[in-house]
Amino acid sequence: GALPAGLTLNPATGEITGTPTAVGTFNFTVRATHDPTGCTGDQAYTLVVACATITVGGGAPPTNVTAGVAGYTHTFTATGGVSPWTFTATGTLPTGLTLSSAGVLSGTPTVTGTFNFTIVATDSATGATCTGSAPFSVTVVCPTITVSPASLSNGTAGVAYGPVTLTQTGGVGTVTYAVTTGALPAGVTLTTAGVLSGTPTVTGTFDITVTATDANGCTGTRAYTLVVECPVITVSPATLPGGTTGIAYSQSVGSTGGLGTTTYTIGLGALPAGLGLDG
Repeated sequence: GALPAGLTLNPATGEITGTPTAVGTFNFTVRATHDPTGCTGDQAYTLVVACATITVGGGAPPTNVTAGVAGYTHTFTATGGVSPWTFTATGTLPTGLTLSSAGVLSGTPTVTGTFNFTIVATDSATGATCTGSAPFSVTVVCPTITVSPASLSNGTAGVAYGPVTLTQTGGVGTVTYAVTTGALPAGVTLTTAGVLSGTPTVTGTFDITVTATDANGCTGTRAYTLVVECPVITVSPATLPGGTTGIAYSQSVGSTGGLGTTTYTIGLGALPAGLGLDG
């Protein structure tokens, strides 16, 4: 027969020593030889080697990790049994993280939520599969999503605004934009891709909140104030032809730059007696 791998028999003392690296039932016979007669005696033995207790360690992974943040790493360890150990996982690892056979959990988590899994360490003993395991949990939380720019430039009624493209940092996957409080000026719209554009048709101060939502439903907001100013209205002609007392006078004035219906009034001074301005 044969001793288990890792054990040896001292021929002078009869001592069996070493560290067994194989699991199983080993049947062998030990022979004692008398010196100087050469006479022998045999004894049959059965030696059972069982799996060692394997403990998975390395500490618990961080309680909360952030979606979309690269560089996550955590190393599991094992004690007991025959090194080296091979690590595998059962259950559900956070999406974007992988476990190497050396026990290193790493990657960039891309989905939020709580993930429960078991780390299994298998040692290198021959003859059987010796394992130890331990449960773990990782919670992936929303990142901080920052919407840019910090402010919006003023617009002018009747003049095309932008386009201004809103951006974000921190979000994972496709990010959509929407006005969640307040309202944009009439004529101006915000696309889900974050493009703010249009031709405002009213003046005033418009307070809005824009929310960016990523693929996991995580959000970030930015409050904006969009001021729409009056356009430059130019009245023409620049001068009026002269008139003669007692003779009918007619001259049209017009304007450019205004929106909608335009009315005219005398804003300063007075017309000559007998003349009037059609508003």
